[in-house]
Amino acid sequence: MKTPEDESHEAEAPLSRTARARARAAALQARAHRVGEQAEAERGRHESVDAVFEMVDRDREVGGGIMAGALAYRFFIWLLPFALVAVGGLGLTSQAASESPEEAAKSLGLAGLVSSSVESAANSPAHWYALLIGLPVLVWVTRSLLRALIVVHRLVWTDLRASAPRPTVGATLLLLALLVGAFAVSALASAARAWSESGGAVVTAGVFFVNLGFWLFISTRLPHRDAPWRFLLPGAAVFAVGIEVIQLLTAYLIAPQASSKQGTYGALGLAAALLLGLYFLMRLVVTAAVVNATLWERRVRSRRPREQSP
Repeated sequence: MKTPEDESHEAEAPLSRTARARARAAALQARAHRVGEQAEAERGRHESVDAVFEMVDRDREVGGGIMAGALAYRFFIWLLPFALVAVGGLGLTSQAASESPEEAAKSLGLAGLVSSSVESAANSPAHWYALLIGLPVLVWVTRSLLRALIVVHRLVWTDLRASAPRPTVGATLLLLALLVGAFAVSALASAARAWSESGGAVVTAGVFFVNLGFWLFISTRLPHRDAPWRFLLPGAAVFAVGIEVIQLLTAYLIAPQASSKQGTYGALGLAAALLLGLYFLMRLVVTAAVVNATLWERRVRSRRPREQSP
């Protein structure tokens, strides 16, 4: 039989647990407040920290995550006719179609995930049909992707609509050639790493500079106000480093997870894994634009007082 003291202790136990939880929450809130104050203090003392805060604010204001999701969807649509032409029409990656998703991803990156899902196209004898259908669709979706890239960079750079370049046929074919070349370089680099482990560092360094030049060239043809090409180098460097990280994540994390879940979710699991990798890639594209736009605006603001002074 419970005594009044036992009943009072049982009533106090939940209250004490609630009080401890509130105390921990208050302590975490106070710690976060102190960290925020320290960050603000560092922001006032160091320009680099202030630049990072400004980049985060700019990314949040323009909706960087939303734009990255829209670009990821556009690029996913682009990969479908690209894989149809490469695997079904030309047979360039027919071996990747018979590999597991993680093996294909290690050799071709994100495109390998798509190639492994169109094995029936690779085995089809009517390769000319894949080319006949795939090539016009590929050009059309490349133009759509280019238009999306122009809009995203115009929003990030807060550029005028009249100064934005048009997705002309020439620019569309140039972007298509650059994207195909980027996938070819990635495949060759993966093959070189597999052939010679000792030369992996050299190949990685070479691919870094190729990716840097690749995105720098594209950035000069997207809205960037009047910034000279050398001021687009920071974003290109961010892209070059990030693309290597994404390739590693795709090969050793995303693709194996997609393979392990393929029996449960089927093609939906592979599509989800691919879209996740594409989102990371397009988040990198938006981040590169944010970095360049922020650093350029900071330079313009710092130059105005000197020009206005007598």
